[in-house]
Amino acid sequence: MKKGTFLALGVVLLLALSACNMPGGNSAAQVQTAAAETVSANLTQSALLTPSATNTPEPSPTPEPSNTPDVTNTPPPTTSSGGGTGGNSCDNIQFVSDVTIPDGQQVAAGTEFTKTWRLRNAGTCTWTTGYAVVFVSGNSMSGPASQPLSANVVPGSTVDISVKLIAPTSSGEHTGYWALRNTSNQNFGSFYVVINSGSGGGGGGSGSGSNFNAVSVGQIDANGAFGSAAHVGANNDVGVRGFVAFDISKIPSNATITEVKVDFSSYDTMGNPFDSLGCLQGYAGSFFPLDAGDYNASGAGPDMQWCNKTELSTVFINDAVKSRLQAALGSSTLEYQLRFTGTPAGSTLVRFLGGIKLTISYTTP
Repeated sequence: MKKGTFLALGVVLLLALSACNMPGGNSAAQVQTAAAETVSANLTQSALLTPSATNTPEPSPTPEPSNTPDVTNTPPPTTSSGGGTGGNSCDNIQFVSDVTIPDGQQVAAGTEFTKTWRLRNAGTCTWTTGYAVVFVSGNSMSGPASQPLSANVVPGSTVDISVKLIAPTSSGEHTGYWALRNTSNQNFGSFYVVINSGSGGGGGGSGSGSNFNAVSVGQIDANGAFGSAAHVGANNDVGVRGFVAFDISKIPSNATITEVKVDFSSYDTMGNPFDSLGCLQGYAGSFFPLDAGDYNASGAGPDMQWCNKTELSTVFINDAVKSRLQAALGSSTLEYQLRFTGTPAGSTLVRFLGGIKLTISYTTP
């Protein structure tokens, strides 16, 4: 080859190499590198836009709700006419009868006697020998402060409970209030003994003014729950009505009733029942033995009415009760339902503490 030809080829090669290295020129390697960088940048941008997966712990399982009962306005325990708790489903008592010493019996001063009550276990708990009959208030007549039951008394059964007493030496009427006490040292129920000793008192007969104490008391609320005390009013917006019975069997059927005094003055109150519930009234009827339907039983009357505490604390002559009693002679009892005129609301009660009585005067041919 000629020397000029080699020289021309060298120039051409030199120009080609220079062109590859000139600014703006792209070699194959550079193109590949740029493409790779572009993909990398796009991937990086995508990674920034898309949240990366993290090891987020799974939410812990929510515990199943426990069977916790709804909060309710549980009524507070009521106070029995004997001064303790009573009328609940476990320990409840129903007076059946006086086996000995009927109310108002004349007993010679200083004489020992045995008072026996017949009672029914109206609750759901057995009265064991750990239960006791206890003196609560009034005149103890030298009786024991407490005396254990001699045998178990299962629900629904009756028992005769006796205490030995001594008639006071002072003349006149004497009353002692008793109750049962459970193994938790809570009193429930109410029963009492009423005697006349000395030359005073009065046990019936022409022209006498004899005291007739209530022989049975009880209560029923609008839900059908029973109690052994005579409470009237409202308990957590639930109406409560009281019931009371007087034994009139000792009054001769041919007697003429000349006067009746009503004495419901032994009571206390929870709240202000007269302010919120109106007047307290007494309706005559046939209620004992009590059942849930007696709450809505319609009675005759009202024969009695008290519209404030002052009236309830007053002993007064009542001609309506006199007429009712006259018509009832020959029957064994005169019974009343006690209820307020207003709509039950809140928790407010009249709680009779025993000693509910009628003083009845009458003549016989």
